[in-house]
Amino acid sequence: MNTHPGSLHSVLRGALPALAEEARSRAEEFEGARRIAFDYVDRLKAAGLYRLLVAREQGGLGAPPNEWLRVITTLAYADASTGWTVAHGAACSALIANLANEGLLGEFLADPMASAAWSNQGKVKAREVAGGLIISGRWGFGTGCTAATHLGGMLRLAATDGEAAARFVVALARREQVRIDEVWDPVGLAGTGSHDIVFDDVFVPWSHTFTWPDCTPNSRRPTGIFVSGTWFITLCAAGTQLGLARRALDEVRQELGPKLDIYSRQPLLTKAAVLHTLEEAEGLLLAVQAGLETVLEEVWDIACCEEALSQDLRLRARLAAVTAVHQCERIVRAAYDAAGAGAIRRAGALQRVYRDASCLTHHVAANADSFEIVGRVRGGFDKLTFRV
Repeated sequence: MNTHPGSLHSVLRGALPALAEEARSRAEEFEGARRIAFDYVDRLKAAGLYRLLVAREQGGLGAPPNEWLRVITTLAYADASTGWTVAHGAACSALIANLANEGLLGEFLADPMASAAWSNQGKVKAREVAGGLIISGRWGFGTGCTAATHLGGMLRLAATDGEAAARFVVALARREQVRIDEVWDPVGLAGTGSHDIVFDDVFVPWSHTFTWPDCTPNSRRPTGIFVSGTWFITLCAAGTQLGLARRALDEVRQELGPKLDIYSRQPLLTKAAVLHTLEEAEGLLLAVQAGLETVLEEVWDIACCEEALSQDLRLRARLAAVTAVHQCERIVRAAYDAAGAGAIRRAGALQRVYRDASCLTHHVAANADSFEIVGRVRGGFDKLTFRV
């Protein structure tokens, strides 16, 4: 299997700046279309961004998690929908690369333009038949589904003889077997194309299913560190939110830079209230980003030593990510308020940043309930530890 022709360094230093600039210039287009444009997704895939977390020997870039985080933050700074979609697409590729059996794995990795989209928010029925499952129903919030080649979602299979309990699996079908119901119409992150993925009596062979999130990677590659539990999905939201917070602070400084107070005729950026708000926000952003990067550095050190990720470190990663999501939303709100009336212009960037940031705090892997989930696992009150 061929590796990606470009190195991680060449992608980050070469392709990423131009891709980010294109995302920024086309953000309104993506929002209006309620999806990332197909031609742009093709460029993202060709650059290797959907395979950032896939090992080099499998055709990916084998990026450490902090480099992946930097890519997502950079793209989200330009356009949050692009950052979130690439984060999710890269995570899905990593899960397939480290969990799928040879049938799906060979098919997926053989096509450098392949990508997957799935969700755990489903209302589906599955019945077992010879060789697989026949599935009917739909999954909501299928981020990036419009440009994905493999689509599906997570479902619960009842325990069978020899199994102690029910298990959760991801089932994926080819794009031509699936219907997309374009219902995604949110106030923010509209460009993610997170429409419903619909299965109408679709046959999915066992070879195109894999157990997740209570799972074990299929090899000892370092990239397998990401697959157990749901903590890494929360990091997708955190990386996007970090980019939004940085963009909000830069935008408010640009908004207020040329303006004077109507009474004192002093620059608005020198007002005590504005200085206090912006510098407190800068400090908070510095703290949450540093905390997240520190945990991810520890995670990668463990991965490179071919050791399993401990529950404690998963808890810390999930907590750092959830905290970043919520604190960055507060940063964006503070910047929006400090900008004054100029923030509400429909054509201005701040109103879009504000709407995008407000959506991420509602994501199932990053909402306020996530603090309770972490606490219940940490305290030993929840036996389903794979939820973290």
